[in-house]
Amino acid sequence: MKKILAYFLLAVFCLILGFLAFIGGYFYHSRPKLKGKITVNGLTNQVKIIIDSWGVPHIYAQNEKDLFFACGYIQASERMWQMELIRRAGLGQLSEIFGRRTLEEDKIMRNLGLKEAALRDFEKLTPQMKDLLLAYCHGVNFWLNSRRLNWPPEFLLLRYRPRSWTAIDSLIVKEVMAYLLCTDFQSEIIRARLLKKLGAERASQILEEGLKIPQDVRDISYSEAEGLAAAGHGASNNWVLAGKRSESGKPLLANDPHLPISLPPIWYELHLHCPTMNVIGVSLPGIPLVIIGHNKYIAWGITSSTVDVQDLYLEKLDRSQDMYLDSDSWKPLHKREEIIKVKGQQKPERMEIVWTSRGPIISPVIIKSEQPVSLRWTIYEGGRSFEAFYLLNKAQNWPQFLQGLKLFEAPSQNFVYADKRGNIGYYLSGKIPLRPQKAALFPFPGWEKEGNWHGFLKEEDKPTIFNPSEGFIVTANNKIVPDDYPFYLSFDWDVPFRAERIKELLLQRKKHNLQSLKAIQNDVFSKKAELIIPLLRNIGQEKGDLSLALRMIKQWNLKMDQGGAPALYEVFMDFLHAQVFKDELGQDYKKFDTYFRHKKAGLLRILDESSFPWFDNQETEKIETMNDILKLSLDKAYKWLKKKYGLQPNWEWTKLHALRLRHVLGEMPFFWFLNAGSHPLNGDAYTVRATFSISSGYKTTHGPSYRQIVDLSHWENSLWIITSGQSGHFLSPYYKDQLPLWLKGDYRPMLFSNKSIEAKARGVLWLKPLKN
Repeated sequence: MKKILAYFLLAVFCLILGFLAFIGGYFYHSRPKLKGKITVNGLTNQVKIIIDSWGVPHIYAQNEKDLFFACGYIQASERMWQMELIRRAGLGQLSEIFGRRTLEEDKIMRNLGLKEAALRDFEKLTPQMKDLLLAYCHGVNFWLNSRRLNWPPEFLLLRYRPRSWTAIDSLIVKEVMAYLLCTDFQSEIIRARLLKKLGAERASQILEEGLKIPQDVRDISYSEAEGLAAAGHGASNNWVLAGKRSESGKPLLANDPHLPISLPPIWYELHLHCPTMNVIGVSLPGIPLVIIGHNKYIAWGITSSTVDVQDLYLEKLDRSQDMYLDSDSWKPLHKREEIIKVKGQQKPERMEIVWTSRGPIISPVIIKSEQPVSLRWTIYEGGRSFEAFYLLNKAQNWPQFLQGLKLFEAPSQNFVYADKRGNIGYYLSGKIPLRPQKAALFPFPGWEKEGNWHGFLKEEDKPTIFNPSEGFIVTANNKIVPDDYPFYLSFDWDVPFRAERIKELLLQRKKHNLQSLKAIQNDVFSKKAELIIPLLRNIGQEKGDLSLALRMIKQWNLKMDQGGAPALYEVFMDFLHAQVFKDELGQDYKKFDTYFRHKKAGLLRILDESSFPWFDNQETEKIETMNDILKLSLDKAYKWLKKKYGLQPNWEWTKLHALRLRHVLGEMPFFWFLNAGSHPLNGDAYTVRATFSISSGYKTTHGPSYRQIVDLSHWENSLWIITSGQSGHFLSPYYKDQLPLWLKGDYRPMLFSNKSIEAKARGVLWLKPLKN
């Protein structure tokens, strides 16, 4: 009997071992092909793809259609799972593969109408742009059709095969980015809730600086869906220096967009080369163009402008619920049924989407409201962003740069520019609606003409800068126009701490080089702490934990780096915000703090009034002052850290702030091997090296998704880095090979010349046309 049991266990062990060996072999053979020859149906001439030592494809074609085809093939081979995930997110089709856990997100995306926006973009494509985009799709689909058993691991683990790629799938990528970079309508909800709760006078004290509250805002009460909580929280830095401020005498341009840090990364490094185009930088998987980078003549960088391009409208429906009031007439609603397939569920979910001429009614799916609420958004107008980046990739000078970006309608972005001739510039892109400020900042009755959009900001009225006398331009999501600018743009500007610090560091030297710009991009000095900490230094002698906390914080150098003081400061700030506002805002506090802490609002509006009633805790009999709340918050922070982490040496900010680099499937049982570990990280939301969290406490979820420094004196000096690696395949050598450099704040050469690329080649892949 023992022998039988032993043989049985041995057989089971061998079976498991054999299964694991099979899976391992499957995964190994599904790695992207980096060298060799592939015969392709759909090319007119052969294409050479040189893979360099960091996995970057340098694609050499003889015409643009072949170039875009090859781009589709190589992006699919490295990032097909990511492309699939992005399109499913934008189209509201995640539940087909993940089940009910993503049903709410799917309903939100269907309700937001990103697919309708992409369809309107497609209608505006010129025949040339359609041909190029379809060539890209053919490249993606050729790779898909060449799969047999060698699919990327994610498709095996989830047991399904992706459908063919279409032009709409590429266009939906832009709509997803527009969604991630817009907070406008969420801010409107919070303003309206605070106005009802607090009244106009008190609400105006903590809402954005300069905002005027109209007297006729409607009495409303609603809140947005929790599924929106992670949207609209990006940040970025870019700046450009004229030649008179660089050691080389030519411009330097730096950019680091702060976005969710994912595995694989948001960005894909790419070099496109044919007789009419030679451009390098980062693209978004699913888009065959460089979004940030340089060509032979110019360089550019991008930050989110935070311009307000979304408005909420209260809608009045008739008894039949088929008509809505618009001005003084009733118009029919456009209704459409959406069918959402859900994995593990026999019957699909059904939902009705209702549109007015302004946009979709987003209640009750996205907004819980007693009255129907619709969303107007510039993406519903349709745009030509694909053509804009095509022209940008080929632009040779400032007029051509502007000509291209005039077509880039959403999302609105700050572009900085430099060219080989020594010029620098700034341009605000995007379609920016003209309407009364009160209709932009608060939900407005849709039937009242006053709140209608009456056109868009003219190009000549947009803020534009060319060769400024100071010799540099900086943007960091901060306010980009003076107070007397005659048109409404936004109140969603970020506080100017990062922009001020960048300017401060730029002015510390007469001439800059690559090394000094690297230091600026990695700077972790806190201008916010520079404002807050002096308030604590005015506090006198104290006893116990508070005395230790004061000593610790007063000796701090204000850098969000290693040590316990940065940790104490961050926890103290959380307690301080809560102590000041939570007693009065109640259940609205969390949303207010999430969306308004990074603005010139809330605490930053009332620091100059030490006896302001906001500092008084309404739940106590004592009338507290700002000093009382400062001491209480610091004491609570010190005790919290001591309870959670023990002695002070364990209060390490970089560990508290660590980045857990997770694959989207990595949280599932047995799929841990797709992750890339946890890593200490410095900085915070207000340092130039911005690292922050949306929903993970002090852990990092967002940060510099890409860093570049472009040297216009010699392209080969330029530097770049992404967060983890080029490849989306966990067994590829390029899956996380850039991570150690990125964590240290280091960079890699941005190879551009044929000579440097050939010297660093690790493989050559030839795509050869099928001969008839």
